[in-house]
Amino acid sequence: MKDITDEFEVIALGKEIFTDLWRLFGFRSVICENPNDVYLIWRELMSENVAVIVVEEDWFARMPLRLRILAERSVAPAWVKFPTLLREGESLVAGQ
Repeated sequence: MKDITDEFEVIALGKEIFTDLWRLFGFRSVICENPNDVYLIWRELMSENVAVIVVEEDWFARMPLRLRILAERSVAPAWVKFPTLLREGESLVAGQ
């Protein structure tokens, strides 16, 4: 029996720390630190073999409005927003 991941990709898109975590689950990591630069990789994201794109809510909210609207209306690939891991300026180490 064929595995769905043989035919379709799941992409984790955004900051490196976010994409690295999802890569542990076998998702393809696409690093784009600045949401305003997403237009540079838009064609790659919209390819036929991409089924799902996982992003952080804050990162997604900072995407250019036109592309954000296209992503919100997209059926294939589906865009899934997860809570933001770290707010801007927060430290990974507690108490800092």
